[in-house]
Amino acid sequence: MTDNDTKFKEIELGTDTQNTCSPPESKTSGFIGVAINAPSEVRFTPPKTDSIDTLIYLPLCGYYQLDMTQLLKDATIQLFVLDVQTEQVYKGVMLEQDPGTEEPLPFDEPELSADDLEGQLLAAYFNPNVAAYVTIPATRADYKLVVKVGATRSNVVEVKVRPAEK
Repeated sequence: MTDNDTKFKEIELGTDTQNTCSPPESKTSGFIGVAINAPSEVRFTPPKTDSIDTLIYLPLCGYYQLDMTQLLKDATIQLFVLDVQTEQVYKGVMLEQDPGTEEPLPFDEPELSADDLEGQLLAAYFNPNVAAYVTIPATRADYKLVVKVGATRSNVVEVKVRPAEK
């Protein structure tokens, strides 16, 4: 494990804030797209039975800056994990349950149209535990990770998953 990999253990997953592991593209004001960063290696405790357990920790730090008209069409964050050896693709969608409001808002707001948003950008950070959204087996593997926000694809990052050393 590298020093960079150790930094991923210090970040708070499930947040939408910038941190020390955020992709370097997030510091470039002219960046348009999706960028991700992940540790080069994660460790897991092998299952004690013959059953296949699932990986429980695979941190990812992401950032996107996209045109709001594009996000109005589709702002879904999709996570893709490719097992390099088996070519099995695991995927999931980052969805949080919205608790909703108990009472309706006291005023009506007109819905935004694409014309209202033209030329505006939205930038956001996301820091999921990929394993919370994608069922990945707890086994030795080399993975390639990609994220799509709407139709926009991120860079590819590679992560080695290895059993914890005894």
